[in-house]
Amino acid sequence: MATPAPPANPLIRKLCALLRSDAPEKQIAAAIVLGELEARDAAVVDGLLALAGSDVGPLQRHALESLGRLGSRLPAKTTLPRVMPLLASRDESVRGAAVGVVVGLGDGAVGAVRERLGGAEGDERRALEEVLARLGGKDAFSALLANLHATDAEGARAVTLAVRQQLKTASTRERKSARTQLDRFVGLPTTQGSPIALAGALRIIGFLEDPASVARLLSYAVGKKYPDAVREEALIALRFALRPGAAQTRLCDKLLSVAETAPIGVARTALYTLAGVTLPPTFVKRLARLGDHADGERALLAIERLAQMPGAQVSEALGRVLLATKERARAEAAGTALTARPDAAAALARALCVAPDENRAWMLAKMLRPHVRTLEKKLVRAVIEAGMVRLGAGTTGWEAFLQTAREADAPAVARAMRDEADKLRRTKKIDRALTVLRALGRSAEATPQDGYLLAALELTAGRRDEAFVIFDQLIDRGFDVATALHKDRTLALDQRYHVGFHFAEKRHPLGEEVLTAVADAGGRTKIGKMARAKLKSAGFDA
Repeated sequence: MATPAPPANPLIRKLCALLRSDAPEKQIAAAIVLGELEARDAAVVDGLLALAGSDVGPLQRHALESLGRLGSRLPAKTTLPRVMPLLASRDESVRGAAVGVVVGLGDGAVGAVRERLGGAEGDERRALEEVLARLGGKDAFSALLANLHATDAEGARAVTLAVRQQLKTASTRERKSARTQLDRFVGLPTTQGSPIALAGALRIIGFLEDPASVARLLSYAVGKKYPDAVREEALIALRFALRPGAAQTRLCDKLLSVAETAPIGVARTALYTLAGVTLPPTFVKRLARLGDHADGERALLAIERLAQMPGAQVSEALGRVLLATKERARAEAAGTALTARPDAAAALARALCVAPDENRAWMLAKMLRPHVRTLEKKLVRAVIEAGMVRLGAGTTGWEAFLQTAREADAPAVARAMRDEADKLRRTKKIDRALTVLRALGRSAEATPQDGYLLAALELTAGRRDEAFVIFDQLIDRGFDVATALHKDRTLALDQRYHVGFHFAEKRHPLGEEVLTAVADAGGRTKIGKMARAKLKSAGFDA
């Protein structure tokens, strides 16, 4: 190869000489200045190319960066053979600078890049793909698409990401040309038979963000004959192609069908794609059913998507999911979504009223608590009635209902408990009546009369010690136990005798009053004699 003639400009000539210096710092400085001056004398280009082939990373990078400033003014015939090998450099900065030089050469570099790409691997392949992506144009794009057949899934992803960057700045004409090439490429039998190439091409179609491609992408998304990877890429590409807020009933129907029946990976991707689509209200029931799907992950995603929809029917659907599912994770997901909605109170209250078990009742009660004061009165009554049914039946879980209702209307809960206790007492269901009265007695709404009724019922059930403790507390608080006993027609003489005996032992006047009444009523019966005997032994007149 003939040696280029020295530059005519004295400064350029001196800088060119410095490129051959033994001092690297001088070589770098000369390369930088020549690049800034954009000197393109043959001797300068030759010197910079020689420096780029020096195997010293910093020297190579600065030489290549200066060459890159010349772009298409470089002689491609002499530059390409000496720069192309540097696309395989282990030094990332050198590879990047070499990419810049080759890209600057323009379309004339496409053939050389395509030829080298066939046997390239690893970093070199990535660099060559980047060159093609940055070059753009019909030939470069065609070469990139063809390369999808000769790479693995990771390589295909790198190719498509490189193309994406190019498409962002592409003109309308360039994008239209790319669409035409993609349509042709996707239809090739070789592409149809290569999942990697087909998936990559669909991904690029999505990057075009063309609503006209929705139908084609949807056909691949729902096509059961295609591999899962292809269907997933089609579903992802749809997110780019769809107009923001798109609401198409047919599209939603197809995507939901995929979510319902496809393998979990494809179904998951379909549900994520549905997040960018405005679902019509008619799909609420289908999403709710999907929330009870046997596959837990699919169900949770469906619940999440359902929660994004507006309307009272969505809240009701979430409430049904919450109740229907046997898995706590799903119930919590539905409940959490429901509590965040403005109409949560009514839906949660209705769900609580039909809670299938104690655990679910407590979960619902906890979720309802922040909203309970906004409940309508009829719903509060419904919660109270549901709690009373459970309390009266002796089943567990009633506490969740009454605790919730108390926060909305505590007096109403107390009235309901008194009525329930009275009903149970009159039907001789003493144990259940005791449960109700004990619960009432622990509340702030309990009255002394409630305490007396509890003590009398404890006595009826044979629990004397418990009854006497309550009677003592009532007397200490000034309640007229004597009058209450006199009016009470439910206690037998022997039960009254025990009350009188208890207070006589304590030398309380109530003992004399009660025992005297028992003695008078008992006459010559055993209990009457026992009452008189106790009056006498206690020092009271018989």
